[in-house]
Amino acid sequence: MDLFKFAEQLLTNFATLKYQGTLFADAIAKSYKYNKEHYAVDRNLVDQTMWQHIRSGIEAFLSLYAQLETYHLPFRVVELKIALVAFVLHDLHKVQELHKKVGSEYDRALEELEELGEKLCIGLDIKTPPAAFLRVAAVSSLSNKLGDFGLLSGEYRWTHIYFWVKLMDKLASITSIAECQKGRTLYNLSHLLKQLLPPKLMQAMRIEFHQTQEIRGMITTLLHNGLATIMKEWGFYPWLRFGDGTLYITFRSQELPAKETVIEQLIQMFQQAMDSKVDEVNEEDLFDRATFRCQTLAFALYSDPEDFSVLFYRIFRKQSSRSNQFPEDKKDRFDAKRLRAYKVDHLAELYAKLGMNSSPSEDFREKWAFTAKYFAALQRLLQRLYKVSSGEAIQMIAEYLGLMVTDILEIVPKSMQSSSRRFDAAIWLSYRYLLSARVDGYEVLQVPIEDIYLQVRQMATTFLQDKVTAARCKEIAESEMKLHEELQNYFAEEVTLSWERKRRLNLLQSSELLKPKKRSQKKVCNICNRQILSGVDLVIKAPMIQDDVQVFSNRLLPKEKSVSALHWCGVCAFEYSLRKIYKMGSPGEYDVSRQIHLFAVPSYQLTDQSLVELYEDLDDDFTSLNLHKSKNLPTWQMPFIEENVEVLREHLKTHFRRYHEYLQMVLAERGKLPDTGDVMNAGLPGNIMLFIFHCYSNSATLVRTREEAWMKALTVALSLHTIYGFRIVVTEKAFLPLSEIKDIRYAVHLDAPPYKVAKLLGTVEERGDTDFIVPVENAKELIYRLAYLWEIHQTVHPLDYSKPTDKNISTILHQLEVHPLSGAYFFKRCSMEKNFTSPSFIRSCKQIDEYKGGTMVSLAQKIALATLALYKPSTKQDGRAHRYENLYRIIIKGIKEGRRDKESLCGAVHKRLERLKGQQLGYVPSPIDTDKVMELVNLVYDEFFSGVCNESIMKLNQKENQLADGIYFAIHLERQKEFMGKDENQD
Repeated sequence: MDLFKFAEQLLTNFATLKYQGTLFADAIAKSYKYNKEHYAVDRNLVDQTMWQHIRSGIEAFLSLYAQLETYHLPFRVVELKIALVAFVLHDLHKVQELHKKVGSEYDRALEELEELGEKLCIGLDIKTPPAAFLRVAAVSSLSNKLGDFGLLSGEYRWTHIYFWVKLMDKLASITSIAECQKGRTLYNLSHLLKQLLPPKLMQAMRIEFHQTQEIRGMITTLLHNGLATIMKEWGFYPWLRFGDGTLYITFRSQELPAKETVIEQLIQMFQQAMDSKVDEVNEEDLFDRATFRCQTLAFALYSDPEDFSVLFYRIFRKQSSRSNQFPEDKKDRFDAKRLRAYKVDHLAELYAKLGMNSSPSEDFREKWAFTAKYFAALQRLLQRLYKVSSGEAIQMIAEYLGLMVTDILEIVPKSMQSSSRRFDAAIWLSYRYLLSARVDGYEVLQVPIEDIYLQVRQMATTFLQDKVTAARCKEIAESEMKLHEELQNYFAEEVTLSWERKRRLNLLQSSELLKPKKRSQKKVCNICNRQILSGVDLVIKAPMIQDDVQVFSNRLLPKEKSVSALHWCGVCAFEYSLRKIYKMGSPGEYDVSRQIHLFAVPSYQLTDQSLVELYEDLDDDFTSLNLHKSKNLPTWQMPFIEENVEVLREHLKTHFRRYHEYLQMVLAERGKLPDTGDVMNAGLPGNIMLFIFHCYSNSATLVRTREEAWMKALTVALSLHTIYGFRIVVTEKAFLPLSEIKDIRYAVHLDAPPYKVAKLLGTVEERGDTDFIVPVENAKELIYRLAYLWEIHQTVHPLDYSKPTDKNISTILHQLEVHPLSGAYFFKRCSMEKNFTSPSFIRSCKQIDEYKGGTMVSLAQKIALATLALYKPSTKQDGRAHRYENLYRIIIKGIKEGRRDKESLCGAVHKRLERLKGQQLGYVPSPIDTDKVMELVNLVYDEFFSGVCNESIMKLNQKENQLADGIYFAIHLERQKEFMGKDENQD
């Protein structure tokens, strides 16, 4: 078994390794919550589980080993395998259960370590390492407790193996490139490598890094990935990738380029990345149908005449249902006001003025609609290419076709010719073209419509041959976006290189900063506050950002409903262009959909190998969550409610993959996704990852709610954290409102979640922070709580396929907030409607009550048991609630009537029991035990009325039904337990 397969199997064994019933992998390696009082800014301590810590160290070691293999060093592989096993167990003392048994963190029994080592080495081609070495491997190299070395034989180089363990621990403990900027991190790393590698190799060793603190999304990911590729070309291997940069290593003396050279290479790589995705870009993102203008992005991507002719062909092939009524398909196109501008009273009169047939056939009108819009797009394109007027552009088309257009330009009003949303001249010229055109010798009316489409497309390709050039397209893109200059400035400002640390800051002019705020500041980006270069008019486009203006920006904004008052810099415009290129836009209408952005940072590091695995897991497009029972897919919450935690990570990975395959199948069958649904887009894997969760809809009657979107996004965030160890920021803002990556300290950060979702995180004291965060200690508990809530929701509110939304999760969250026994509440209402409730639903209700119930849960259980000691009610569905709560309600009724004498209350209970004997709706033991009756009365009166309600009738009225729900639930569970016991005895 080679070292890489050995490490893979070792990690698999580690994932299921238990210590005193607790999964070792789920223990906490590091916690910001408990260490922030001793937090050192330069160390950047953040949350990390044992699984993340061990996996990080092993992957960092394997990344280094892959490089060292090329030098054919005389490694003894068995020693490296021993080091890997010892590293996995080196933090055993951090398992909390152990602290109760030992005097110090290193005081562990050798028998115990030997047993764990044997479990860990099952299926591996290695003997269990000596327990003495497993114990000494956990001791710091600066400690004096290294006496276990004396117990080891001379079979292996134990000190050498020990330093490999220390190296892995050191690598797994580096949190960010920020640590490498100063301090002893790189020095300590070099010192450990000197203990392990030949001196000749160490003489040529060089460790460098790049760093950037900002998180934008796609630009950030491409920036890190691009720099890694450039450094590889210069002979530096990207050893460890962190959220804020990458650590590189080489064992050959190499000179590195100046920062300006690196930036130019980086810009070229950005262009290559864009070019590689041209065929996958949605054409709707490259064209504005309202104005018939190509988006600036089209000129950045396209450089060939056929690119534009095919773009227009694909855009206008999608005809509207009213195309057979063109040009009257829009009521206001030739209304009375427009006709007066033409100096005519009726459209037929205008047709006659232009020498046209006033009643063309529907077939001709459809062909006309396509051709007219195509000509309008060509006209706008020529205006951009040659900077000419609309009239001059249409003349160029007419001259090429040999058609008369002068009379048309004289008839069409000047105001309509200059309007960006009118294309009248193109309408009339296209009519003449269709009358004169021939397809294989046949007239337009004699050929299928698709042949006309292809004829127009071919004509446009030929027409644009000498007009569209790569140089001209680049010039237009650069003049409108100034992308090259913007990226130069941005990279010079944001990127720090270890061999050239100077940065050029983007300083705003003081006159612009002091300018009174009225509508907008056109020279300051409303997203990132960078300066907007002069000559660039980049108004934010609502369809691009697909969000509400007040949600989108992280600045104080003017009170505008429209985004037209806002401006963005070239870098921000480029960021959202990249999101379109990488298909991260919402499939729904942005005004009825919700988008939640998840910015993920590795905890702590990624290597090239782990990056490959991420590419395989997150290969392309989208996935989602299945939260409802289905024949095709298991529910997301299944392993949580079944307590199958040992397969949790694999289940979640499989779940996302299978849902991805399901959505691809739907897409292949229907040609599109459902009109309403949920999808998650994953950006490029890298140092920083952007995920966007879309609760989308194309129907105004199915508006998606914030609670639904946030609950699902939180579910996704915790799933990604569980699988990959990401630290994740969940926000509605498309641009992350953080200045530095080191501010992402906890497992999950939520940016202004809805109130009901925020309440799930617990109190400030429980979280240990005033922000809405999920510390690593609370992550497991919260993901289970979400699973129980989704299981309750899918039972109480089954999916309505005619209205496929989960907005009723809000009612579940509401009851969780207002009802101390919300699990019992849901169980009671569901069991009264259905005769069967699934074990998973019952378990979920019980767990939710234990989470929230406290005193009321215990009290309900006591009253239920006291009731059953006097009366065992029938479990028939009809009247079940009345029977289960009968005795409790009698006592409450007596208290409300003012009977505070317990003897009187006992009498009322006794009378009810006597009447119940003859009703055959349950079993009443005979004779009735008066002591047990008094016990029940004491529970209701003393513990509930006096204790919980403080003898207040008003509070009693408020809480009576809440406790009744709990009693109903507890009695039903006890009765079911009795029946199961009888069945087992009979068997």
